[in-house]
Amino acid sequence: MNQDGSQVAYRQGNPYMAYKAQEILSMSPEQLVLKLYDYVIAACKGRDSKKASSGLAVLIDSLDFEAGEMATGLFRLYRYAMEKVKTEHFDEALKVVGGLREAWTEAFKSSSAT
Repeated sequence: MNQDGSQVAYRQGNPYMAYKAQEILSMSPEQLVLKLYDYVIAACKGRDSKKASSGLAVLIDSLDFEAGEMATGLFRLYRYAMEKVKTEHFDEALKVVGGLREAWTEAFKSSSAT
């Protein structure tokens, strides 16, 4: 039987991690995208290049290039932010990711209103 992350974390004696795993598993794709942006933003504010880079890598990996030009544009922005993080220009990366988070928040609000 396949176990999800929450069951494994709980059995390993970490109920907090089990709760967090279950929370993530129950999120919509839109909520996951915003959560990833929040993760990268927090990492940039904390000047943590490893965490910011890993969050950006997940965003890049989640792109569907068959969906068209938008994925290519996002890839370029994520790659630019990644370069800024690697050179420890966190404020520049924060501008990009923060702007994208705002745009997606508005897009998700608009799509749920229709």
